[in-house]
Amino acid sequence: MQVTSTAFEDDFELLLESQSTPAPMWSGVYEANIVAIDGHDRAALGSNQFVRLESQSYLLQGEWVNHAQIDFDYVDNQSALSMFTPSPVVDRKLDATWQDEHSHHQWLGQLDWSYWQRRFSRSSLTLGRQPITIGLGRIFSPIDPLGAFNIFDLDRLYKSGVDAIKYDYFFPNTVQTQSVITVNNNGHVNLLQTLKGSLQQGVWLLTLANRESQQYASLSTQHFINWLNVDAYAEYLYGDLSQTSKQLFEQSSQQRMLLGLSRKLGANGMLTIEWTQQTLAAETASDYLLWQKRYAQSNISNLGIAKRYMAVSFTDEWSDLTRYELLAIQNLIDNHVNISAVITHSASDNLQIRLALAYTPQKGQRNSEFEQFSDLLQFGIRYYF
Repeated sequence: MQVTSTAFEDDFELLLESQSTPAPMWSGVYEANIVAIDGHDRAALGSNQFVRLESQSYLLQGEWVNHAQIDFDYVDNQSALSMFTPSPVVDRKLDATWQDEHSHHQWLGQLDWSYWQRRFSRSSLTLGRQPITIGLGRIFSPIDPLGAFNIFDLDRLYKSGVDAIKYDYFFPNTVQTQSVITVNNNGHVNLLQTLKGSLQQGVWLLTLANRESQQYASLSTQHFINWLNVDAYAEYLYGDLSQTSKQLFEQSSQQRMLLGLSRKLGANGMLTIEWTQQTLAAETASDYLLWQKRYAQSNISNLGIAKRYMAVSFTDEWSDLTRYELLAIQNLIDNHVNISAVITHSASDNLQIRLALAYTPQKGQRNSEFEQFSDLLQFGIRYYF
């Protein structure tokens, strides 16, 4: 589990560099945590564990990747068990999951990734259940509909895969196109096209999408400002809602905006500040329940139920073996703050010891979005094999 992802991954060089034939390989990760939960209507002690088995092999001149995961969760308060159930991924047609739920514990198995990828001289073709990331946001993901992380997730080790066909093509002038076809849980075909290019000390990204719930276009740009030593970026999305979404949200369109700054501090520190606004959300706290119900019936990705948020994250190292990540998110409608932190210590090449927490300070009546979530303290290990 992580607080946030602060690194922007530019995949130009990754796909263009020469690739050796991968040998068949098995690996994986095991994580076990003790968890303490404190909520206004539920307090609990428990544990959560998972093992993820990963395989990579060579098939038909391409790479075949599979990630299967089994989770086991236990809590002494039955009402808190739902906190460990992952949110469904919209762009998945095939149900490759298994769940066995009891009063105080549950098992969950899933085939999270299973894709074949073939790389060519200037292109790459990927078929199957695969992780795909769209956008430049480090904390918020306003333009990514493909299984984006929830901003309150403490665990961001793996992004969920979506059932997709993805084709990347790289032009000689450093412009990249990415075409994505997915099938969602309603059997509807969704189309997404991106065009990405380089600027002087920056990048730009144009995205067009035709999805079951809406059609939208977005523009993103990132630029490094030398005299401030700051990486600045912005995103804007405009979408026309489908007839069903218009009736559900009682609006005909949606807009999302993101402004962000990221600055390196010291040798390994990184400070990130983001502000985001969306039109499909509540303007007052009294409308929170209404918007929660609306998003529960929609396939539009949910950034939160308030119209505006501000977030600040900071990551750094105490030593070569210990790293910490801090995140504070403020709901600018009710002015409440959610604070989370993760400390990771590398005890060996394969073993990490982790401490994570999420906390919302109380302010008067429990009428904020964040106070719906329980405070959480987690201590555990992560072992790679």
